Order: sequence, then C-alpha cells, then structure tokens
Amino acid sequence: MPVEARGKSIGALIHRREIDPESNFSFGEGGAGTWSDGKLTTRIGRNSGPVRFVLETLVKYGAPEKILVEGSPHLGTDNLVRLLRNMRADLRSMGGEIHFGARADKFIIKDGTIEGVGAACTPVRERARANDSEELGDPTPGLEPTKVFRGDAVVLATGHSARDVYYELHNLGVKLEAKGFAVGFRVEHPQPLINEIQYGKDWGGRVITGRLSTDSANAEHFAKDAKHYVSHEGTLPVASYRLATNEAFDGISNRGAYSFCQCPGGQIVPSSTEDGELCINGMSFSKRDSMWANSALVVTVSPNDAILEPWSAHGCLAGMEFQRDMERKAFMLEGGDMSAPVQRLTDFVDRKLSQCVPSSSYRLGVKSAECHDIYPEPLYNALRNAIVTHFDKQMPGFLCDEALLHGVETRTSSPVRVLRDSTTLQAIGVDNLFPSGEGAGFAGGIVSAAVDGLLVADAIKAKFFAHNNETKLFDGNFASVGYEY
Repeated sequence: MPVEARGKSIGALIHRREIDPESNFSFGEGGAGTWSDGKLTTRIGRNSGPVRFVLETLVKYGAPEKILVEGSPHLGTDNLVRLLRNMRADLRSMGGEIHFGARADKFIIKDGTIEGVGAACTPVRERARANDSEELGDPTPGLEPTKVFRGDAVVLATGHSARDVYYELHNLGVKLEAKGFAVGFRVEHPQPLINEIQYGKDWGGRVITGRLSTDSANAEHFAKDAKHYVSHEGTLPVASYRLATNEAFDGISNRGAYSFCQCPGGQIVPSSTEDGELCINGMSFSKRDSMWANSALVVTVSPNDAILEPWSAHGCLAGMEFQRDMERKAFMLEGGDMSAPVQRLTDFVDRKLSQCVPSSSYRLGVKSAECHDIYPEPLYNALRNAIVTHFDKQMPGFLCDEALLHGVETRTSSPVRVLRDSTTLQAIGVDNLFPSGEGAGFAGGIVSAAVDGLLVADAIKAKFFAHNNETKLFDGNFASVGYEY
C-alpha cells in the first residue's frame, strides 16, 4: 500500500483496533522502517563510498542536508513519508511501474530458474495494471485472480515480517538457513529522566524540543532539584543511549543483550501483522519531541539454541515459529484487545506483578501483567542479569520505578537467511533470483539494506549487461559485512 493508504490503515488500528494484514505499521510502502525513528547509523563504514551514496540520494529526495555531517543522523517518520512519495514519483517518471495491493504469493520457478512472481491483487485505486500479466490458478477469497509478473530477474527484498514468503520459498526447495536473532521487550522512561542520566543535573534542563508541553515537563523535572540547577545559555538535543553486554548470564552460560532501535522523544506502536498476535516497536518524528524515550531491550537467540527445541520440527523456520508463539502469548496475556502487557522494570527484576503502572505512549492502552513469564527462563534470566549487573551500571538510574517494560519485541531482525552465491548474489540453486536486504538476512537497518540493494543492482548489471562498459555503481564488496543487529 502507498504511505497515504498506510496512514489510514494505521488510524483504523489505533482508533478502532482493526488490523489490516496488508497495510499496517510493518507492511506497505517503505516497510517497517517508514514508521520508525529512521536511524541512518551503520556499522559498514560511515564514510565509505556506498554509504555516502545512499545518504546523498536521500538528500536528493528531500532529506535534510545535516544527515551528511551528523554523527548519528536520523530522519523520523515525517521525513520518511515525504521521501517515499518523492521517490515513487521519480520512479514512475522514468517509466517504472508500481503495483500497490499486489501481494507476492507464488514464485514461478522452472528448471532451476525463476521466471516470474505471482501476486494476489486487491483493488487499490493507485495500482497500475501490468500489461504483461496473466491469470494463474483460482482466485484467492476476497482478492482478484492471482497475476503473474514476468521478468529476466526477480529481486527478493521483503521485510523480516513476511513470514508467508519464507514458507513459500521453503516449500519450493529454495535454500534457507536459520540465523541468530534477538527478542525481548520495549522499555520506556520519561525523557527528562534520560536527559538527566546522560547530561547530568546541570545541563539536562537545557534540552529544548520546541514543543511547549514537553519542554515544560523537562524544566519542571530539573526544577525539583533546584540546588543543583545551573542556568546555561546553550541548548542540547534530546538525549539518547545505547547499552550492550556479551555477559548476560542466563543460568548456564552468557548471552548477548543490548538496547535496540532507541527512540528518544518517541512513542511505542503496535507492529503486529496478524490477528491474535501482539508485537510492538518504537518510532519517533524528526523533532523527537514527545515526553517519553523508548528502546528495545533484547537477548540473543542462536540458530541452534536449546530454547528452540520445542519448535525444532519446523527446521530452519523454528526461530520464526518461536517468535510467533511469543507474540500469541503476549496477545492472550493482555486480554486479546491489542493493549500491551506491561510491568515496572523494578517489578520485572523482582518477578512480581505491578500494582499500578506509570503513563505510557502506547495509544492502544496497557495492562499490568507478569511479563517475566512470557519468555523461556534462560531469556528472562539473561535479560534480568543484563539490566541489574550491566545496564544500570552503564547508566546509573536506568533501573527505576518510572521505567515501564512493554511486551513483546520479537522482530529485531530476520531469524532466517535466504542463501545466495557470494559472487553472483543469486539464490543458491535458483538462477535470476536475487535475495536482498533485511528480510533476506543480509542487512539490519535502512542504510545497510540500501547498500545491499546497490550490491544486487551491480550483480544484475554484471549478468545481463556484461557488454556494457559502464562502471559499477561503486567499488568494493560489502556483502560479508552488511549485518547490523
């Protein structure tokens, strides 16, 4: 769905609790990244050629030029929506066709070569009809007959929540492998508290967002301790943080635990894609001017992790089924109405139900619940150990009664990788199919996914236009370092 239609679907979810499985916070134009903080940080070389190319392209389509010089640039949902509209218009002006409301549900593979993609189509006003499409099979209930879109190459660039795609590929024998991922919760603090922890009592009061209610709350927070308050002329941006440890003890061994997708001045949103499941995420607008700061707090799960044994019958898709079951558990824990199960961070550590909870940015409502019982015991132990032993020491005051844990955050990255040849970047065993980006398991953020797209574009040029003497989009091979979890 185009971002305009996604906005309407999201409004129905927030106000009427109606989830559209085709258009929501995760699915639609721009994917889950559209409704996020829009972080542009990356671990693949901040000043490398491909990364600079991506940032400059974003500026070309309307991103603020400051992203070229900031150490931790971000766009915010409002900027991302505008960028996507501009990119869409440019693609169409160059002759590109965009078929909104066409959900890929079949891959046409013959003799080891992909020939096209079948898509179940919904009647969307903006969708253009394909001239080279043809009917395939019986119509899906509620949808038009499936159409086949044929081409010389197919780029598979789904997000990590497209679970039906993984199943279809698996059924067709496309080589997949389980990969590591992380699950946990999203924690929310009052933003003034994070400002104090990061900047101190002297400077925290100088965080100015331009939003009267938020700035007043920040000033009031620091006025409570006036004896330490020092007036300064300067201003500071909203404070952020990043936490990590490789020594989160789960009762038997150590696991990795870290904060993920930290959203200063943001809000918590539902990222579920199906009825009966609850998954949450964080987002913020470009000004980061809400009264709350939120971040995922997650623990790593390895492909051969002992906790996945109950789901081992699903093979390489065991991690995905584990994620799904945790989301179903969270959905039932909060009563099945899309409100979020929550627990004070201090009560989570003490394994007790919170008798009352602070306010939350999550607009569908929250309910006190025993969040410590959602995940298998080793994951709870590891996260608790990380919070008490590491995170609260890295940021004294992080563990406090004002911190509210929300369940559950399960989709930090894909639990599956679509295997591809390291040279041609084609799916192993399937010619002309090019897995790319986050959903394929080769990236972990906006920038790294875009860079992987450049790699795939070069691979397609090399195969189909070898006679063309034009140089590659960029020099260098980043395919092995495109992971950013």
